[in-house]
Amino acid sequence: MNLKSPAAEYTIQMIVWMTLYVGLLTGAILYIKTNHPTGPLLYALAILPALPIGGTIVTFLRFIERSDEYIRAMMVRRVLIAMGLTLFLSTAIGFIENFTETQLIERYLVYPMFWACFGLVSPFVRGSK
Repeated sequence: MNLKSPAAEYTIQMIVWMTLYVGLLTGAILYIKTNHPTGPLLYALAILPALPIGGTIVTFLRFIERSDEYIRAMMVRRVLIAMGLTLFLSTAIGFIENFTETQLIERYLVYPMFWACFGLVSPFVRGSK
């Protein structure tokens, strides 16, 4: 595999960002459970694991920019369909939670929900039209 190809760069960068995510999440959880911080430190620790998610978004955008026109069009179509499905599901779940006064999912799971939707629609979106 050519390590300079958009796909190879995407894969390497996603591995780096997800490794950083797991490390920061694990570290924040362990620190919070053992030290019981409060105030700004607690908020900073809570936000810390979300930062690598921004890196994954930039990595995906770079992949789309560096890909050829066909791949770019197909990926944008997949993202838009997955985003629409994620918005629909998140809204429906939100209404269910509000009307039934229950909690079905945590909000931080919306991002993984998007990627699950992306994975589900990708086999069916094989072209740019």
